[in-house]
Amino acid sequence: MKYREIRDIAVSEIGLGCSGFWGNRRFDERQAIEIVHEAFELGINHFDTGHNYCDYNAEPRLGRALSEILRRTDRSKIVVSTKAGTLRRKPLLSLRDVKTQDHSPDYIEQACAKSIQNLGVDYIDIFYLHSFPPASLTDELLTRLQGMRQRGMFRLLGINTHSEANMRYIADLDGVFDVALIDLNVAQLDRLPVVDYLHRAGVAVIAGTVLAQGHLIGGKIGRPRTQADLWYLARSLLNRDARRLAEVARDVRPALAGIEGMSASQAAMSYVLGLRQVSSCIFGTTRLANLRQIAAAPDKQLSGEDARRILSAFLKQGASMSAKSSMPGSLVKDRAQ
Repeated sequence: MKYREIRDIAVSEIGLGCSGFWGNRRFDERQAIEIVHEAFELGINHFDTGHNYCDYNAEPRLGRALSEILRRTDRSKIVVSTKAGTLRRKPLLSLRDVKTQDHSPDYIEQACAKSIQNLGVDYIDIFYLHSFPPASLTDELLTRLQGMRQRGMFRLLGINTHSEANMRYIADLDGVFDVALIDLNVAQLDRLPVVDYLHRAGVAVIAGTVLAQGHLIGGKIGRPRTQADLWYLARSLLNRDARRLAEVARDVRPALAGIEGMSASQAAMSYVLGLRQVSSCIFGTTRLANLRQIAAAPDKQLSGEDARRILSAFLKQGASMSAKSSMPGSLVKDRAQ
């Protein structure tokens, strides 16, 4: 495993996302813990979760998984990130208003304290504000967060957002945010300009959804064999962003599958890790075989021709032609060399 620096913290190039079906109560906890332990043995030191994930089950589950590791490993060797601000998903159908977010300073501090307790640690390495619009980033909240950091509740402050406008907004808040966790994969290369904008502002970029929720891997979605497969299939059908990813991914998949010496998932990871602006890629799984395959991705490198083929497949998408003109030539050239 290879590592990159965010401020003074060394993070593995592959981080384990502890959410999704991994955190679901229907997924056997012994298997979930085995995934975490195997990840650590493979050199992964970066574990990402969220306070509300999986109906508040993922975070304490990760804490139980890390407890054994921390009994034999120095705390400084583990990088734990979590999030606060979202209470629950917005229901598809509801006859009444349901509160889904709380961005108040009191709640954010309470959630961080509870996360520390759930995870069995003394502090959080990266504390993300989850889905925060600029209007929620009040002076009162930022002052409270500064005090929380000074008291040692967390080391780095991040934001987890899907909005490019919000990414640019936090990049312009000089010295406030250290990290941005954003969706980024070879079906979303139109995001490269905002990735570069964050990087130039001194905000480290961590890439999530690097496999486009499975749509970049042939046969991954649509051929359920396990309960986990059914869960991910349902998410791909019900989630609007997942459906949009599926459309773009359809033409990028052949370029990934045709690369010699690596799997399609390794090729997708390798492309994103080849971006100098990216510090780490978050990946979630319920299968040890998938984990081992992805953990080997940092040791593989795409040729310039393979990278150009992937980029060309993305740019052929009609929906992304506007992105072609907006992507800085330096970004395209650097990755495709």
